Amino acid sequence: MENKHNFLKGAAILAIAGALSKIMGALYRIPLARMIGAEGIGIYQMAYPIYTTILALATAGVPVAISVLISRKETQGYTGDSRKIFKISLAILFVFGIILTLLVMQSAHFIANVVLRDPRTYYAILAVAPAIFFAGMMSVYRGFFQGHQSMIPTAVSQVIEQLFRVTAVLILAVILLPRGIEYAAAGATFGAVVGGVFGLMVLWVYYYQFRKNERQLLQPLKYSGTTSKELGMEMVRLAVPVSFGAVVLPLVQMLDAIIVPGRLIALNYTTSQATAMFGHLSGMAAVLISLPTIFTISIATSLVPAISEALAQKDHPLLRSRINYAFRAGMIISFPCAAGLYILAFQICDLLYGMPEAGIPLEPMAFSCIALAAFQLSSAGLQGIGRPEIAMRHLIITGMLKVIFNYTLTSVPMLNIKGAAIGTVLAFTVGSLLNIIYLQRLTEVKYETGRALKIAIITVFMAIAVKVSYGAIVGMDISSHLATAGAILIGISIYGILLFITKELDMNMLKMIRS
Repeated sequence: MENKHNFLKGAAILAIAGALSKIMGALYRIPLARMIGAEGIGIYQMAYPIYTTILALATAGVPVAISVLISRKETQGYTGDSRKIFKISLAILFVFGIILTLLVMQSAHFIANVVLRDPRTYYAILAVAPAIFFAGMMSVYRGFFQGHQSMIPTAVSQVIEQLFRVTAVLILAVILLPRGIEYAAAGATFGAVVGGVFGLMVLWVYYYQFRKNERQLLQPLKYSGTTSKELGMEMVRLAVPVSFGAVVLPLVQMLDAIIVPGRLIALNYTTSQATAMFGHLSGMAAVLISLPTIFTISIATSLVPAISEALAQKDHPLLRSRINYAFRAGMIISFPCAAGLYILAFQICDLLYGMPEAGIPLEPMAFSCIALAAFQLSSAGLQGIGRPEIAMRHLIITGMLKVIFNYTLTSVPMLNIKGAAIGTVLAFTVGSLLNIIYLQRLTEVKYETGRALKIAIITVFMAIAVKVSYGAIVGMDISSHLATAGAILIGISIYGILLFITKELDMNMLKMIRS
């Protein structure tokens, strides 16, 4: 019972830290976009996926693998093996991190000129490369603490890392902007290095305190006789599959940075125009789309242990009830976000970024709020019933479809950058439908389609109210920015009232998912 309590408490801590980090990670894009413009954001977004892809491949599975091994050894009483796992993992990631950092720095010219076909991305790639090393080191420490059922060090380091990263991004962008947007973008990417340094320092302090407390207990270390080499190989064996799954989306983002500007240039847009349009798509529209996922990811995080518990108890009605509660919460969040971003796409981009043209890709991309929420929640459901390989397979299919759709639809002259936005919606719609179908087959859950229709109708009423309110406020000679803010507040109020009237808003909903 205590383990279950610790697990749920740890999941909640990580969910809160993840939400705070994501909020900071989304909000800093607004002042950054205003400072360096669409073209600068385009350069930043073309270089950053190079870092995230390599990072995911090198480190995504490390915390999971280390935490599994350490947890297993601690349960067996082999405390000495836990120490060896930590040390060998630290050595592996230290060497691997340095090699990857130097490799990226050495390849920066080739990546910028040949792969991305924009020489201005060179400095941004060069600046972000050292962050790979620090992220690798952090992944080892986080895995160590998670293996000991201690989630607070990971959570605190995530928030501190993001706080210093965001601060450094904005300060360095301002300082370097007079030298040109490529230098400002490089300064922004270097923020990942600054964040990594401070995140690692936090983890080191926690580790020092952990060792100090351990020494005070004066407990002798116990070894199983497994060699450091065998433990290291086991860590690598566990980490590789997880890293492979985690690399899919960053890899797709990296391919987008190659494909989308390239297809726009093929339509006779200049390199400068193509980069700016890509900045509108990935650095502005995509950021707004990611905001609702702050909440749906938290729901998904809570859903996994809740479903696992119901399955372990063989309580199938409870399992199905929790799945429907999760989808209901996801719909309540994602439906109005999609409608609002669609109705006020240009006005919101003007209000936040001072660039209404970013509303061009945002308008069709708004519907990916719903597709992403459905994909996250259905993936969590599959993980909860012990079938994560199905979710990973569908993620790979989604990534492949996104690349195909983005290439073909962006090549259509009348769609151009809208084609990439539509491709994202189509790909995640297919992926989420595959997840939902398989989840239904495996759990025999009956989805509450009537409830979904009711929330959709409420959302339509809200959308009409927002559209009418905006027009009425602007008609009173009030500025577009104030009218946009006013219309959003009116929409939120009407949506909330209608949810209460129809009894779709249940304050105990999320508690039931966790209970």
